[in-house]
Amino acid sequence: MTITYYTATAITPLHHGAGTAGNTALLRTEQIVQPDGTSATVPYISGNSIRHGLRSALAWHLARTLTIEPGSLSKPVVDLLWSGGAITETGSQTSLDTLRRVEELLPHLAMLGYSARSDLAAGTLRVGPLMLVCAENAWRLPEYVAETPHALKRAAAYRSEEFGTRHDITTTPAGRFLDVAQALTSTQMIYDWQTIKSGAVLCGSMQLTPAATEQHQTMLDVAVALWAPDGVASVGARSSTGAGMVRLDGMSADTDAVDAWTDRLVDNRADILDLLTEVAG
Repeated sequence: MTITYYTATAITPLHHGAGTAGNTALLRTEQIVQPDGTSATVPYISGNSIRHGLRSALAWHLARTLTIEPGSLSKPVVDLLWSGGAITETGSQTSLDTLRRVEELLPHLAMLGYSARSDLAAGTLRVGPLMLVCAENAWRLPEYVAETPHALKRAAAYRSEEFGTRHDITTTPAGRFLDVAQALTSTQMIYDWQTIKSGAVLCGSMQLTPAATEQHQTMLDVAVALWAPDGVASVGARSSTGAGMVRLDGMSADTDAVDAWTDRLVDNRADILDLLTEVAG
């Protein structure tokens, strides 16, 4: 099936972690070979991070729609919905009937892929990384992106650093609750993290394999709409501090498909909850 390319423009600084150096959180980078044979290092957002965003959006929507009460799901079911599950048993216990019911009632799991008990079901969605639109990446970007002004500048032009301070509460009103002896110990610390600048543009891709069904395409439309309401999504890390917001262009948000999926969840609530327990164990 054809590849869908899209762009993500950073509304706020982006960070995708690769460990730390002292108090500095490093930006994830990859080394690529240029057309002239030289190497270059460029930052990127992994495709797995995008997949997680899609899976999480679908899981939260399912939980809200089915009015699942806190504390009512087993850990294997939570793992299945939010992270794709895990192999927890040995042996070959594949049930074709179960696989078919997953396709019917939970097609988003079949699209993204999942692990449960002794089974590993491969998904049909392929998600590429978000590649920075810059001179080093121009040779591997789709033509309509490679010809933009952003692609003329080197990757270094789009890199920056942000910093913050973990404040010592001793000097704040909350300090009056401290034991006097402990109040003498300062906890203030400056920390920083490497980022991709606001305004930078990244290019990503999504593709369904030939094995995908029409339901898988519909679920991809639903996932994108839930992940990026009003065309704005969160990618990478440090979203709690406002980082990682991007505006998407080239991806359609099908609200009608979301409404139809919501109705299907409501109509099949009992069967879906039973199936989740059966699949996850």
